[in-house]
Amino acid sequence: MNYEQLAIDKRRFINMTLEQEAEVQRLIKDIDVTELMDMLKKHGNRYSRRILKFFRWFCKYVPIIIMFFHAYGIWEFSQHPREMFIPYNENMPCYIFIYFMVYVLPMVTILASRFFFLCQWYRIPFMYYLGINAAHIVEWSWYTTKDMVDSCFTVMVVTTIFYLYSFARMFVNDTKLGRKICA
Repeated sequence: MNYEQLAIDKRRFINMTLEQEAEVQRLIKDIDVTELMDMLKKHGNRYSRRILKFFRWFCKYVPIIIMFFHAYGIWEFSQHPREMFIPYNENMPCYIFIYFMVYVLPMVTILASRFFFLCQWYRIPFMYYLGINAAHIVEWSWYTTKDMVDSCFTVMVVTTIFYLYSFARMFVNDTKLGRKICA
């Protein structure tokens, strides 16, 4: 097979006819999107597999990393008596960008995490973000203020309880020692 024939085959794949498209739709009609993603991960081309592998990694670990950095930032902020900064209307686009990157982006990844059937360990940060977003809505503020510190600490405690519960559940259900103790 020469390069010209490969280029023709590639163009044929990209520009599917209506009959080919109907055939593909018929084949995947009753398949769940997660099954389709698993098929692409196993049998897709190298590029597709790498993108899906990165996307899965992103959905698993980036919300956890952002959660820990945010929790550390709130703790550090609570140690000082003054507000974080004085807001200016001229800087509102920056505030909105930061808000979306820290609070909205992780909430959007929960939709993507459905494709990979991530367990509850990886979904707990989304509960954290819901709580933090609720604090922002209650205080009606784009940025973190001193009034939000207590509610953020409450969300951190609840998140820790979720992780402790998940760990205890995993210990009881998935280890011999846990099954022996709790039988």
